[in-house]
Amino acid sequence: MPAQFARELCGYRAHGKPNTSDASDQFSVDLGRALFEAMGVDPGTVRVEPTGTPLSARVAADLQAEVRRVGSSLQVTPEQPLNAFEQYRHVDALKTIKPGSSKNLSQAWGKLTKFARTKVTSSKDSSRLDDLIAEVDAALAADEDARWVLLAQAGHESLLKLDVVASRSTNLAQSRQLEVGLSLKWSLRTDRAQDCRSQGAKLSSLRRGRMPHFAAVTMEPRPYMLNLLGGGSGEVDCVYHLDLNALTIAVEQTCEGQPRRQSALETFQRLVEQRRLRDYDELVELVKNL
Repeated sequence: MPAQFARELCGYRAHGKPNTSDASDQFSVDLGRALFEAMGVDPGTVRVEPTGTPLSARVAADLQAEVRRVGSSLQVTPEQPLNAFEQYRHVDALKTIKPGSSKNLSQAWGKLTKFARTKVTSSKDSSRLDDLIAEVDAALAADEDARWVLLAQAGHESLLKLDVVASRSTNLAQSRQLEVGLSLKWSLRTDRAQDCRSQGAKLSSLRRGRMPHFAAVTMEPRPYMLNLLGGGSGEVDCVYHLDLNALTIAVEQTCEGQPRRQSALETFQRLVEQRRLRDYDELVELVKNL
């Protein structure tokens, strides 16, 4: 089954071409039109490309409704930073370090110096105490400066933000385990596909614990772009299409009997057979059963 909200996001741009398509790519336009026809999208529907928040909000709300329906403890939310979850809470932790002395240390040192001065009676001891206090103050300041230098030189991981996440509570206080991370791309360009794959590689390399299921969700119709995203070596577990049945009809309609498009048809069939490309309904079943 397709995503029930998918058709509500589909439409034509002001120039009359589908909002899933690259306007300069005739194959992309032909596929987009065939896809919308198979989905039953009214040719007069005008919409912009629903990237970012509109798409992530709809996917998260749809999955959360399905999870709630089966009574699962899973929580599905949009737009979450990676270090919000147990496996990745160490990521970007260096930015939380404060090189200066803590408030407790400053207060304790102040009390100690004040107490010491009340116990010193001779001018000689008082002078010596002042020198020792000044020496400790200088040492603390030097240590703080050294920590600032080290912190400035330390490398920082860029903080990845996932479009939609599914997580559940752990035994640790205020900690959640990331079960599913999704990268959403309404349509694809070369840079968008590489972005998803780099996210998957980062999720794998940075984790401390079990790897969450990481996948892309898209409405992209072109098989070669879908292959660029899902045909790699494992950075992305798979690609979920918001209406795979309609896309299958569209690809067959625009490619069969067209020698120049035969390779696109073969690529599409291979992606489906290898389960690199799956229907959105499989994502729904997965989160319901976690």
